[in-house]
Amino acid sequence: MTDPQQPSMLLTLHAVRLLGFADTVSVAQRLRQDADDVEQLLIGAGTQGWAVRSSFGGCRGWSLTVAGRTENERLLAEEMNSAGGQAAVTGVLGDFGELNEQVVAACSRLQLEWLSVGHRPAPGINAPTLEAFAHALASLTGMEARLTAVLPRFGGYAKRLSRALESAASDPAWLVATDRDSFHRIWFELHEDLIATLGIQR
Repeated sequence: MTDPQQPSMLLTLHAVRLLGFADTVSVAQRLRQDADDVEQLLIGAGTQGWAVRSSFGGCRGWSLTVAGRTENERLLAEEMNSAGGQAAVTGVLGDFGELNEQVVAACSRLQLEWLSVGHRPAPGINAPTLEAFAHALASLTGMEARLTAVLPRFGGYAKRLSRALESAASDPAWLVATDRDSFHRIWFELHEDLIATLGIQR
């Protein structure tokens, strides 16, 4: 079982995979590691050909290479075997599927509504749409407990989703925006985390 407080190549590569492209501090914060330790691990990953540092949109950060994804998947498989978490994670992914359809549908409804008013978020969120997000969050809380019982690094998703939902009360963009830790962005990240952990390709 991986200790989320102990810096490791597994957590470092996996954080980069989940974030897609991020600076060292963001990579360290994602799975609660020390930034100085993570910097050394990333430099080592670069030497191995697993990660590359580049500039994008005026920002400088890290991303995984194809070899890096392969190494990440190898380390995730080792972690899974050590933790004996196959059944738990598989079960959660199965339950996640139906919720995922509901969340994706709710996000699509919001985006279509906002397109009709010139890409500007409406001042309020209709009750059925809001209920879909609230239901997903409530259901995920129990699912996260099942995950963290075998893999502690899964902790924190429900808290982040709750924060996004609360922020959406005053700014609905917190549900679907790509420029912040929005509900949809967190949800997509969790989906990626689940399938990566199980070695499934999208």
